[in-house]
Amino acid sequence: MDGQAGGARDKVVIRILIAGLGLYSALYLLVYLIQTDPSGEPLFGDFFAFWSFAKFLAAYPAAAIYDPTLLQQFQLGLDAGFHGFYPFPYPPSFGLLIYPLGYLPYRAAAILWSAGTLGLYLCAVAGRHWASPRALATLAAPATLLAFVSGQNGFLTAALLIGGFRLLPARPILGGALLGVLSYKPQFFVMIPLILLAAGRWRGLAAMAASAVTLAGASALCFGIGMWESWIGFIPAFSPLLELNRDKLAALMPTIFSNLVALGVTPWIAQLVQGGVAVAVVVILFRLFRQGIRPLHVAALQVGLLLATPYALVYDLPIMASAVTAAFEAGNEAGRPWRSGESAVLLLALLLPVLMTSRLLGPFPLGAVSLLLLFGLILRIRNETQLDGSIR
Repeated sequence: MDGQAGGARDKVVIRILIAGLGLYSALYLLVYLIQTDPSGEPLFGDFFAFWSFAKFLAAYPAAAIYDPTLLQQFQLGLDAGFHGFYPFPYPPSFGLLIYPLGYLPYRAAAILWSAGTLGLYLCAVAGRHWASPRALATLAAPATLLAFVSGQNGFLTAALLIGGFRLLPARPILGGALLGVLSYKPQFFVMIPLILLAAGRWRGLAAMAASAVTLAGASALCFGIGMWESWIGFIPAFSPLLELNRDKLAALMPTIFSNLVALGVTPWIAQLVQGGVAVAVVVILFRLFRQGIRPLHVAALQVGLLLATPYALVYDLPIMASAVTAAFEAGNEAGRPWRSGESAVLLLALLLPVLMTSRLLGPFPLGAVSLLLLFGLILRIRNETQLDGSIR
């Protein structure tokens, strides 16, 4: 009885905190949206990068976007209040996805991008159940707020990943096609074929490959094959460029590699540890998906992708936030009592974007610790429950 009472208390506390996070997010967003920069534009953070990329592709030969000097000069000329630099590390397929944004004014493009990709994300997470606790908890998560105001691609990545796996059981062609679009994010996409292979989803795998190839081919037709050649040549130069900005980015990267380097670990040792974690994650996920595509398996994949890659930023955390809601929902549906500390793991994962951006804990590897704890908790819930059903 004491365990059940404790579990009930944990559930109440979590619901209260989610409601508080929702109120915090709403107030923060209200204050944020009424602020303007000197040129009168809304401060949609990194979206300026995507808008500038799209404008550049319409004004210059597409392959030149991988010329850092030329791209920075172009960005500086777009807004007198802008003094930074956003490189374009993405494959040309992403240029095709954002290309229409360059024909819109900045304000309209920013609102369309952030609101549109948020809608896709919520649709992927909750399906038709827009007013469900799952949807409300996802909307209240700090990762959702951060992704919205930054204008980054975290929503799009999460929507393609979660939506693709949601559709795979009933509509494998469409689900696989969505996963193929995720090829614009190579560090996440590389694991997807292995997962589909493990699950035996051959039609989905074929659709994913066809989608990725079609997107690549369309970008080559639109921008020229030279853009792909330039991207391949730019890849070795991106790592040194990233290292030059590591002091600014380290606190915003939740990966194993970045957290270890921030602690003073030699980069080659950090790479070795990162590689070992990646192999372990792949093995675990491969074994999980051999037993089918289930909600907790997909939640483990969402967290596992962040653990396996050495390059991810705080704006990629919507896939982690939705994994938290999936784990909480799965445990509750199974009537599983929550052990001491498990609620803290879920709350830490929800609060991770706030803690990382506040930089209160200095070099402490908060991101890596949170990801490892959440991954372990999802596996524990999966092993202790017998959830037999498809993704809803």
